Amino acid sequence: MAAPTVSIAIPTYNRAAMLRNILTCMTRQQTDGAFTFEVLVIDDASTDETAAVVREISRTSPVPIQYILEQGRGYTRVLNTSVDRFRGEWLAFFDDDQMTDTTWLKQLMAVAVEQNVDMVGGPVLLDLPESVLAGIGPVCRDLYGESPEVRNPELFTETPPLPSGGNRLVRRRVFEQIGSFDETMLTGGCDRDFLLRAVAAGVSTGWASGAAGVHLIAPERISYKHIKWYSLQWGCSFAYIDWKRFGPFKTVLSCIGRVGQAALINVPLMLMARARGRQSETLDRQALLWRAVGYTRKTLNLVAPNLFRQEKFFSRVEFRRARDNT
Repeated sequence: MAAPTVSIAIPTYNRAAMLRNILTCMTRQQTDGAFTFEVLVIDDASTDETAAVVREISRTSPVPIQYILEQGRGYTRVLNTSVDRFRGEWLAFFDDDQMTDTTWLKQLMAVAVEQNVDMVGGPVLLDLPESVLAGIGPVCRDLYGESPEVRNPELFTETPPLPSGGNRLVRRRVFEQIGSFDETMLTGGCDRDFLLRAVAAGVSTGWASGAAGVHLIAPERISYKHIKWYSLQWGCSFAYIDWKRFGPFKTVLSCIGRVGQAALINVPLMLMARARGRQSETLDRQALLWRAVGYTRKTLNLVAPNLFRQEKFFSRVEFRRARDNT
């Protein structure tokens, strides 16, 4: 069987209900005869009906679906499995808690061809009622995956936004050039790390404004508990990425700067916002404080791993652990 032009990778874990709709959409992506594609479902040892859903959709799918069962080793291992197993020239990533329309892949491919770039991204919107969206600010919206272009399109009229992890098309030679995803990043951030490595290596990028993914979020996930989880994870991953990119000295300096910013700026502004009843600003400032905590704890662990092991903390903020509690 000839290799398809594109493989669509859908990492998944215990989201069978969402996966059914995603697969129905993905198997019906329009190509206008310009390319062929397949779908890879990489299951990180789900305990729900994921395998049965994939079998059911596969029976009537107009395109090949590969079901790949992983061993519960986490999101990054699943991403690397897709890199190891895809057969085409391009690998497209789409998260298991998103939806899109049937022109999504066609629009990504059109930009890749027209602009002759090696990586293309599209915006991510948040599927939440306006009443809920009004209660969260830009920092928290970023935590939940909303693309900055959605809020500030005027900022990206000349320079396109950088692709997000869950809505990205990557040419094979990018993996050959920079490698795959860092599996040591247990608290998340491997997508950001991969993207920064690609940009540093000079990988050309494009942006398909019409190829939007919609992040499906239950309103109850917009909570103090979840914002704390995500913020701590982001802080840990930012510290680890900085450590890899800039080394110990600059990371420690950055950590000191973040602590100072937290104490001198974000704490006072959070207290002022709380006193004025500004809920969204209060949550944003709190998220930035938790991010600083995560960054600091990870930096201490990297500087003196035997002295600052913090095993319980890092276990609690592992990406897989957060998924188990959402």
